[in-house]
Amino acid sequence: MWNREELGGLRGHLAEVIARSHIVLEHVTRALCDSGTSAASALPDAEKALYLLRQAVDDQALAIEETRVVPPMAAVPTIVVAAQVNADAEGVAGLAGRLAEIAGSRPGRPAIPADVQAVVCRMGQACVDMMATAVSAGRSPRADTAARIAAADAEVRRLGQRLHQLLLHDSAPIEVDAALDAALAGRYYARCAELAGSMARHASPGAHSGQAGQ
Repeated sequence: MWNREELGGLRGHLAEVIARSHIVLEHVTRALCDSGTSAASALPDAEKALYLLRQAVDDQALAIEETRVVPPMAAVPTIVVAAQVNADAEGVAGLAGRLAEIAGSRPGRPAIPADVQAVVCRMGQACVDMMATAVSAGRSPRADTAARIAAADAEVRRLGQRLHQLLLHDSAPIEVDAALDAALAGRYYARCAELAGSMARHASPGAHSGQAGQ
């Protein structure tokens, strides 16, 4: 029969997956938004963080698979939440990989106009902040978690609309490569925000309050 130690181990995997998702977004955003040597030095950190995130996702998937040995009903909420968060983290890893590819290809390509770049980077920072909220939610309950996530999500949506406006209407002439990179980065960050919000909501202790059997 499942015991409390095993259930705690699954929660520990869950916390690690969320924390590593946060680290990945931090490094990738720095690689994409900083300039010069700072951006270049961030890429190896992003690649390492991405590798560790994918490893944590695999470990979590293995731990979830092991719970199929008929756990007590009280453990089911934790198992379901772990599976949902793991799927979200897998999505973050894929998107972060694409953002890292954009960051790595930027040197030597046409520059993204400053106003467009600023919007993309604000979207990135909002995603980083949302993931930090998810980390905090997993560690201790906060009554304002839902409100913080909703406000950040609304900001990302607003910035996404602003990016669309800049690229199609307001911006000075922009090279195709630069426009595509900015548009794709904005879309990846918009999706990251959705995943970060989902992780924050599921990370709340109340979302996995099941207790293991005796």
